[in-house]
Amino acid sequence: MTVNAEQFRQGMRRLGGAVNIVTSAHEGIYAGLTATAVTSLSAEPPRLLTCINRAGVTYETISKGRSLAINVLGTQHKDLAILFAGLSGQPETERFSSIEWNVGVGGAPLLPDALVSFDCEVESILDAGSHGIVIGLIRSIVVGGNSGDTPLCYLDGDWATMTNFS
Repeated sequence: MTVNAEQFRQGMRRLGGAVNIVTSAHEGIYAGLTATAVTSLSAEPPRLLTCINRAGVTYETISKGRSLAINVLGTQHKDLAILFAGLSGQPETERFSSIEWNVGVGGAPLLPDALVSFDCEVESILDAGSHGIVIGLIRSIVVGGNSGDTPLCYLDGDWATMTNFS
């Protein structure tokens, strides 16, 4: 039995995930997008990975600039998540004007009130079909927000929260 792209998309909708804004910079240009495909990779050395569509400007910016930031969103960031998901129609390089961003060690934009921001140097990019698996060596971590902030999640094509955990 072969799984087609639509079946894959429908199945993946059931895999809930934390919502993040992935950002990068190259030659003074910022690019970014909303992503749930982010995970830890190793603690020593501290690394994470994210999967980015190779057809987008953010992928190109990450490839050239060799910097990346993962900004973990809280429920208060839903409008930013929508903006960076491209649902407003703004290009990936024009989504940064609504707020003032901090700049990480490698130049990638950091969301000032993110739950946490991981500022990374791109260690490698692996080809994985339509996407690149970007491995980031974490250079700094900025913990923000309040410990009671609720993480923003995405499940079954809609925004969700995690409120029942212990």
